[in-house]
Amino acid sequence: MKILTISLLFLVGAFSMSGRSGCICSVNDTIEQSGLYPISDSIPCVTGGSCFDYTLQFVNFDSITVSGIRVRVDYLIIDSIQNMPCGFEWVLENDDITADRHRLENQQHGCIRIGGITTDIPGIYKVRFKFSAKLSLLPIETAYTGDELGIELYLRIMDAQDSVCPTLDTSVALLTASCSTNSTDCFCDALCICYVGINEIASFNSFNLYPNPTANNATVSFTADKAASYTTRIVNIYGQEVSRWQLQVQQGTNTHPIDVSALAAGVYFFTITDGKNVTSQRFVIE
Repeated sequence: MKILTISLLFLVGAFSMSGRSGCICSVNDTIEQSGLYPISDSIPCVTGGSCFDYTLQFVNFDSITVSGIRVRVDYLIIDSIQNMPCGFEWVLENDDITADRHRLENQQHGCIRIGGITTDIPGIYKVRFKFSAKLSLLPIETAYTGDELGIELYLRIMDAQDSVCPTLDTSVALLTASCSTNSTDCFCDALCICYVGINEIASFNSFNLYPNPTANNATVSFTADKAASYTTRIVNIYGQEVSRWQLQVQQGTNTHPIDVSALAAGVYFFTITDGKNVTSQRFVIE
């Protein structure tokens, strides 16, 4: 199975474009093999807090195997791309200006533009694709995941201050994005993919963790507009979760002690999420 790793600081012109140049992304119709491109384990990491904008190339399949039989793919629709870091969006363009952009016909070429700004914790995120395929032998569309079609995409996030990129290792615990990711239609606005901004918890104000650096104990303080239970995590610079608990937040001022005496010296990220948005702060243990 192919492993596609996307971990970027800027837009890379990986291909010589010969097809139609769309205003969303440029389709490279010279690629002959079906699947998602480029295939690379060494592209630089996404930098947290910085605008990210990148174009993938996708070529639809001629046929896939169903119960041991090769079946023609009439068309393929990308229904969703999930578990991209919070703040990222995606949009699909194909090489037929008159067609539905989210649909690719048999062996049709397309491009997927992904990007945005994220403050999700550093580490490795496995992106999940969901497709609907119309096969020639079946009267209705069939749902497929990226794994079922042999399509894998990994995003690596690194902290801007430390510039330590996680090594791609799919055997370690992969991270779950702090909010859902859906498609956006940017059309010809070349910058709109980075207007999505940072999805912080809107009901939090004056969020702070101190002292920073710390040695054994720290305190997190903030004001909240409403009382609720939030998921709290501490993650190291390599994206590995070292602590998780539920935090009961009250309306108004909140002050919570954090015991970090069991953690080794290094850089960590304290995050708190309501399941849709996230607030995060980097801190150092000496």
